[in-house]
Amino acid sequence: MTKGMTEEQIAHQERLNTGTSWTNNDTFDRNGYLLLKNFWDPKELYCDPPDERGQYNYWDANPEHFTHEPVEAQVEGSTSRYWYPQYRQIHTYIRLKLEKIIGRKLYNTYYYDRFYYPGQELLKHADRDACEISVSIHVSTNLEGQDANWPIWIKTPDTYIDNGKTKIMVAGENHSLILKPGDGMLYKGCERPHWREPLPCPRKRIFSKNNLDVYYHQIFFHYVLQDGIRAQCAWDRSR
Repeated sequence: MTKGMTEEQIAHQERLNTGTSWTNNDTFDRNGYLLLKNFWDPKELYCDPPDERGQYNYWDANPEHFTHEPVEAQVEGSTSRYWYPQYRQIHTYIRLKLEKIIGRKLYNTYYYDRFYYPGQELLKHADRDACEISVSIHVSTNLEGQDANWPIWIKTPDTYIDNGKTKIMVAGENHSLILKPGDGMLYKGCERPHWREPLPCPRKRIFSKNNLDVYYHQIFFHYVLQDGIRAQCAWDRSR
């Protein structure tokens, strides 16, 4: 089960937020997303899935310091980890790369990674303010063949007849992206509805070397524009 937004809520947020996170990258502003091929070395991000599913919340750089909830908050049955120590410095390194791509300065907000398992989906939604500028990076999967090409979907912006957005002139389109390990999708999380359809169930059951279930691992790194309307969401504005 995935907890999501209603279509009315999504449409309202999209209309309200479209155009509020402008950058100096015309393609990014026009489509609301960019495909970043070979964005980060997946070997630096790789780790095996935890033995126990649920939600892990880390509070410092010690990998032994966490709380655990048996049910993941957004995608029930999956495994997510907030502030996993392995990615703390990478969060900032990625910010520096993204700043060069979009031509504006960013603040870190937060990050988390998720292991999806067969049949699980991410319902269509738009993100909260702390996810103004986000990147989703595919880390690894033990699915094979076409099953490993699990797309992420995103809707491009509507075109309105006036600045008041009173009526849609041209509706946006739903696009799908296939991310290979190390690829990322940069997107405007508060503006662009995005989702994933259910992860394929492989015809032949696959096991990793540690005998863990089939999975698809990805990481969300979130940021806000330093001089944007959501800068107050930054956890550390000294960076």
